[in-house]
Amino acid sequence: MPRWQPVERDARYRKRRRAGFPVALSEGDSWFDYPFFLNIIDLIENADLFAHYRLEQSGDTVKSMIGTATAVRNLRLIVEQVQPLCVLFSGGGNDLADAAGTLFTQGREADPLSFVDWTAVSALLDMIEDRYRVLVEEIGPIAPIIAHGYDYFAPSDAPVRFNGVGIGIGPWIHPALVAQGITSSGVQRAIARWLVDEFNMVLERVQQDYPTSFMAVDLRGTLAIDEDWVNEIHPSRHGFRKLAAVFIDEIRSRLPDIVYERTLDRMTA
Repeated sequence: MPRWQPVERDARYRKRRRAGFPVALSEGDSWFDYPFFLNIIDLIENADLFAHYRLEQSGDTVKSMIGTATAVRNLRLIVEQVQPLCVLFSGGGNDLADAAGTLFTQGREADPLSFVDWTAVSALLDMIEDRYRVLVEEIGPIAPIIAHGYDYFAPSDAPVRFNGVGIGIGPWIHPALVAQGITSSGVQRAIARWLVDEFNMVLERVQQDYPTSFMAVDLRGTLAIDEDWVNEIHPSRHGFRKLAAVFIDEIRSRLPDIVYERTLDRMTA
């Protein structure tokens, strides 16, 4: 049975629990739930680190997953029930993609950032940062949260394809850039790189303020821009393997220290 099917995921989770694996709860977007080949969570599962309790769904946004008090409260109830060792979270990329039509304006090719609508981008990133902070405040006392930024990409007019056939999803960023007359691939890539850096800075600030409750995995520079993507927001099969390898290394190297520090904090509270 394909791994993306809920029945298969539940069976894998229960088998791992019976075998004594610690639980990791995951919530997120298509980087955790890409159905056409193994995604980040599938590959972390292959590393035999956790029993995975999976909530993620392709297309989910920060706004839909944790954008309201009710959504955060519902997630907290599940986390309280499951009591995971950590929560793996993937979100923000779809918020940027969905809002792409509002993020750019007329500018000059000599200055790529002149095409950025600073007010719109700042408002979106502020919303994302606020919701991540609410997530950490609500879930962090129960389990540390491990989230990731996105890697550098090239805006592209390629849609999502299955077996070589477009399925009516995407592209996202590229049409919004072209609509503002931004047709130079160099300018497009410079804007995309800036957006990725700005998003990663959001996660870095949250990590700095909550060092034992939030861990940001920096994936920038992992993928080859012209080789490891199948469209402008989804890595290739090989790309996902490269991203998961970084994720796994970060979990193995950093999570034990976070768990230890949290234990000390509880003992001295």
